[in-house]
Amino acid sequence: MKYIHWLAICVALMFTAPAVSQDIPLADFFKHAEFGDVAISPDGRYLAVSVPEEDRRNLAVIDITEPGKLKITAGFNMRGGESPFGVRWVSNERLIFESILQAGALEAPQRTGRVFAINADGGNRRQLFGTQAGSFVGRSMSIVSYLKDEPDWVLIQHWAHDRPKPIAQRMNVTDGRLTRRIISPLNRGGLLADQNDKVRFAYGSDDDGVPQFSWRPSEDDKWRTFKNDFGTYISPIAFNPAGTAVYFSSQEKGKLGVFEITLATGTVTPVLQSERVEVDNSVGASTPFVWDASATNLLAVRFMDGKPETRSVNEEAFEIKWLRQLEAMYEGFHVRIFNWTADGKRALLSVSGDVAEAEYFLLDTETPELRFIASAKPWIDPSQMAPMEPIQFTARDGQELYGYLTMPLNHKAGQPSPFVVYVHGGPHGPRDRWGFDSRVQLFAHHGFGVLQINYRGSGGYGRDFEEMGYGEWHGKMQDDITDGTLWAMEQGYADRERTCIAGASYGGFATLSGITREPGLYACAWAFVGVYDLPLMKKEGNIPSFEAGRRYLDRVLGTDDQVLLDRSPSNHVEKIVTPLFISHGAEDTQAHFGQYHLLRQRLDKANIPYEHMFVAGEGHGFYKVENNVAMMERVLAFMKKHTE
Repeated sequence: MKYIHWLAICVALMFTAPAVSQDIPLADFFKHAEFGDVAISPDGRYLAVSVPEEDRRNLAVIDITEPGKLKITAGFNMRGGESPFGVRWVSNERLIFESILQAGALEAPQRTGRVFAINADGGNRRQLFGTQAGSFVGRSMSIVSYLKDEPDWVLIQHWAHDRPKPIAQRMNVTDGRLTRRIISPLNRGGLLADQNDKVRFAYGSDDDGVPQFSWRPSEDDKWRTFKNDFGTYISPIAFNPAGTAVYFSSQEKGKLGVFEITLATGTVTPVLQSERVEVDNSVGASTPFVWDASATNLLAVRFMDGKPETRSVNEEAFEIKWLRQLEAMYEGFHVRIFNWTADGKRALLSVSGDVAEAEYFLLDTETPELRFIASAKPWIDPSQMAPMEPIQFTARDGQELYGYLTMPLNHKAGQPSPFVVYVHGGPHGPRDRWGFDSRVQLFAHHGFGVLQINYRGSGGYGRDFEEMGYGEWHGKMQDDITDGTLWAMEQGYADRERTCIAGASYGGFATLSGITREPGLYACAWAFVGVYDLPLMKKEGNIPSFEAGRRYLDRVLGTDDQVLLDRSPSNHVEKIVTPLFISHGAEDTQAHFGQYHLLRQRLDKANIPYEHMFVAGEGHGFYKVENNVAMMERVLAFMKKHTE
C-alpha cells in the first residue's frame, strides 16, 4: 500500500485559511450547488455532474484528462422541472440516469420512473424507459444491477400502479429494448441480484405490512420462503460476497445496525451494530453504503451517532485502507468515496463537513496523489462558518435526547447568546444531522446560537423512538423541544430573554405549539410552510389524497376528532404573546397553503399581531434564491428587533 500523508499539509491549508471578518451576502447561503450527482467514467476520462438551472438541474459531461482544464463535451437539458438522479456510467462512453421532481426545497424528491441515456460526446441522447414527461401514470423503476460483463445492458425492476409484484428485466442502454421477465413471488417490495447478476432474493410485505422474504439457490430453482422471526422493521441491502446470505439493516430496538441472514437456514448474524442509531439512511442523507471498486460487494456502512462514522465489513479491503488514510488526512470532515475506475487505480471522492459543502477530488493510488476537481459551493469559506457540536440532555420523563449546538464564532464561553431553537420537519423519519446547514450557518453568522433537537418521533434512533412520537404532536414531542430550550438556557448558551423558536414544515407546527403552550418562553417565533390545524391536515394536501397517506395520518395523529382539535395550535392562538412571523409558498401542497390562510384568519379574529409573507410560485420550501433572500432579510430583521 502506498501512502499519501505528504499531502496532509496541503489539505490542511485548504480548510484552515485565516478567518476574515466580513459580512457574507445572504445569497451565498442559498445559491444552488454548482456540482452534484458526480460520477466518473470507467476509464477516468469523464465526469458526469448535475448543474443548476432555474427550477431544476441539468446534466453535463466534462472531460477531465487535462489537469486544471475542464472541458464540457455534452449536456442533457431536462424538461418539466425534472432533474437527473442516480447518474451512472455503463461504459467508457455512455451513461444513464433516472429523473426526479422536487416541488419544493423541503419536499422529498419524487422519482418519475423515467430513465435517460447519453454518450460522452452528446450522441444517442434518449429516454430509455418510462412514460412521457409530465405523466405519472404507469410504471416506476430502479436499477438492480449494471451487468459489468455486458456494458450494453442493465438489469432493472419496475412496478405498475395496478400490479403489486415487481418485474425484473434486462434493458438495452442503447435503445431501451427489454428482454426476459422475472416476476417477484411477493407483493410490493423488490428484488436483489447476487454477485453474478442472478436474481435470487425477493422481499415484500403482506396486506398488514409485515415483511416477507423469498430466495432460491439459482435462477432455475423454485422460490423458497423462510419465516422472519427477527423483526418487522428491516430492509435488505445486498448479497454477501459468497452469495450465500443477504445483508439487511434493522431499526429494531436492541438490534440497530447491519445483520446477515443465511438463506439456507434463516440464521441471523450481527455484522455491524450500534447501541443508539440506525444505519444513516435518513431522508436527505446521501447513500450510507460503501461498495468495492467493482460496485458489487458491500464494504462499509455509515452511522450518525453525533458525527458520521463509516464502519466496515472488511477493514482489510484496499478500498477501506485508502478511505482510512483519507479520513486521517481530513480529520474533522466526512470523506465519501463515490466510485472507482474500472482498473481500481483511481477513485472519485468528496470531503464535506459542518463548515463546508462537498469538495470533489480524484484519487490516484499509483502516483499517489489527490487532484482537486471542483467545489459544490466554492463561494463558502469554511473559516467563516461555525462548528456544529453534538449534544445530549435528559427530558423531563427521563428520555435521553440528542441534537446539535452551533454557536457564533465570536461567542465567549459563559456568555449567553441571542439564540434560535430551530426545529426540523418531518417529523417521523427525518432527523437533524451533523453537516453543513445553510440556515443554521446564516443564523450563527448573524450572532445567534442555534439548537437542533432530535425530539422523540424523529428518525435515526430506531423505530421505537420514532413511534414514541405517534399521537404526541403538541404533546411529548413539544415537551422535548421545551426541555431542550431550557437546557440551553441552564447551560449558559441561550440568553433567557433573547431566545426565539423557528422551524419549517413540522417545525412550523412546533413553533406555533411552542408559543401557545409556553407563552412566556420565547422572545420571537418564525414559522415557515407549517401545518397548524390537524383536522385540516387530514383533508387538504397531497398526503390525504391517497389511501396510504390517509392511513399514515391516522397512525401518527390518531382518529379522535376532539384530540385533533385540542392539539392544533391554530385553536389556541389567543394565548400568543410572542412576536410571530409566518411565511408560506402559494404552491405548497405538502403543508397545504390552506394552513397559512386558516392561521391568519384565526390570528386576525383573536386580534393577535403578526408579520406574514406569501410567495407565488413556491412550494414546500422556497427554491429560488431571490425568494429565500427576501424572506431571510425579513426574518433576520424580525429576530434582531426582538432580541436586542
